[in-house]
Amino acid sequence: MAAKIVNQVQRISAKKCNNSDYGNIFLDGLAKMRVNQKLFDFSLDVDGELIHVHKLALAIASDYFAAMFEADMKERKEETVKLQDVDLVAVKALVDYVYSGIITLTEANVEAVLAASDLFQLVWVKEECVQFLESNLNRNNCFRLRKLADMHSCKGLQDASYKYILDHFDDLIAEEDLLLISFEEMKKLIKDAQHFVKPSDSAYKAAINWVKHDLERRRVHLAELMSQIRLPLVSTEFLTNHIVADPLLTEDQKCNKFLMEALTCQLTEVTQPHKKCQTETKHRNESFHVFLVGGTRDIENANAMKECKVYDVSKEKHVSISSMNEKRYNHSAASFNGVVYSVGGWNAGALKTAECYDPVSKRWSYIAPMNSTRDSFGICTYNDLIYVVGGWDNSTVESYNPATNKWRFSQSIPAITKSVNRATVAENNIYALTHPLGGNNVFHRFDPRDEKWYNLNEMQSTSGQYELISYDRTLFTIGRNECKWLDIRVNKWESMPHMLSNRTGFSAVIAGKDIYVFGGKKECNSFVTSVERCSVLNNEWTTVDSTEIYHFWGRAAVLSGEFDFS
Repeated sequence: MAAKIVNQVQRISAKKCNNSDYGNIFLDGLAKMRVNQKLFDFSLDVDGELIHVHKLALAIASDYFAAMFEADMKERKEETVKLQDVDLVAVKALVDYVYSGIITLTEANVEAVLAASDLFQLVWVKEECVQFLESNLNRNNCFRLRKLADMHSCKGLQDASYKYILDHFDDLIAEEDLLLISFEEMKKLIKDAQHFVKPSDSAYKAAINWVKHDLERRRVHLAELMSQIRLPLVSTEFLTNHIVADPLLTEDQKCNKFLMEALTCQLTEVTQPHKKCQTETKHRNESFHVFLVGGTRDIENANAMKECKVYDVSKEKHVSISSMNEKRYNHSAASFNGVVYSVGGWNAGALKTAECYDPVSKRWSYIAPMNSTRDSFGICTYNDLIYVVGGWDNSTVESYNPATNKWRFSQSIPAITKSVNRATVAENNIYALTHPLGGNNVFHRFDPRDEKWYNLNEMQSTSGQYELISYDRTLFTIGRNECKWLDIRVNKWESMPHMLSNRTGFSAVIAGKDIYVFGGKKECNSFVTSVERCSVLNNEWTTVDSTEIYHFWGRAAVLSGEFDFS
């Protein structure tokens, strides 16, 4: 009977027990073995100093050492390896990390630790070094870190350091690190700096300082560097008082020719301000990217979109990028310091939210919201601030400081309700064109230095659907039925050829020396997908691309430079 009861007892299932602390216990035990100098079987010889270690610990943490011990190398049989061209302090820090999982990065050791972690293939440590350096970029290390990033294939750090150099180009002109870069690097830098909307005066100063730093060796590069600088865009005072007076340029035949062309261009601009010099056309389509953000496919049903595209001007093709966090149309967009901002707009109601897109991280991020909701308003950048002007049933003006992530009110535009506003900057002033419901367009100027608005004139117009853009001292209004230009020194609107297609709800931008128009709809309510360009030099419109770009009541902003949107 007892045997029968025993046979009826159920079998006990197996239990898999996991000691969650075992990893830490194992690591602590290994560290104690190192402290107590037990069972060492290998040494690293750095500058004559031996660092005792365990092969197993190195092989687990580092693919570099794992390959060394597994391959048929002499180090596999020997007890010591001599490491060349590595920093002793960095190696000690990395050995501490192997045994503890902790790395302490400082300003003094991080660059050496990055180099050593790249050699030893300690990926996590390398990434931590990159993040540390990116967050501590400054004028004293930006050039050195860009070179370091290039040596160790750290693209993120390379992009971040180069962006820092472009953003702070004016402050770096006299830095010794800039004077020591190669000719090819200098050539690319002054070219990209001008594309980053930096003054051509600064590009000239950087180039001439670089040449004079080692005049005998670098004089041969003078003409080629000057050919990269947009001398016609240098301020007249600086051109006549400094550049033309420099014998280094006047005594060089090619450079002297560039100077004469620049002087002729500026003289031509005074008499024909909407005409631009032939010498500038060679810069057309060099690394300009137009960001087309948001919009709607059906404005009657107010279906806002958050999709975004980028149009490569030089390649005449577009790609999709990450969508905004929020759907919006009738908003405004602007580029500033290599970042694209999308602000306000309409989505079942007027919006006050704002966000920005960083082409390095390829992500949209919210920024502080405006103090006031607004749609159909103007936007522009001036003196490290982003200004938003007016809007439908809104006459307020705000400025945004990216450094503090705060908005503040400025003096309101002279009150006009139920109106559309567009804004742009020329010669240290903000110009706003306002279309009140049922009236002519009203023109105002705002001086941010004294925070005051000034009435200018009216512009006879039959349409309130237009874009306002600027190039140098000339303003352009691109409208559905008409286009006009104005020299701000004369304050008189003149007619110019209108677009080839009659479209509404489009976006217009300046890219280089050309006006580009994207998207919109025809009167028959069909989408216009072609891209048109108006040459500021020739004052005529052409269709440059018939690609299928659907863009309606969205906004556009331009960034210059090389980007990877894949």
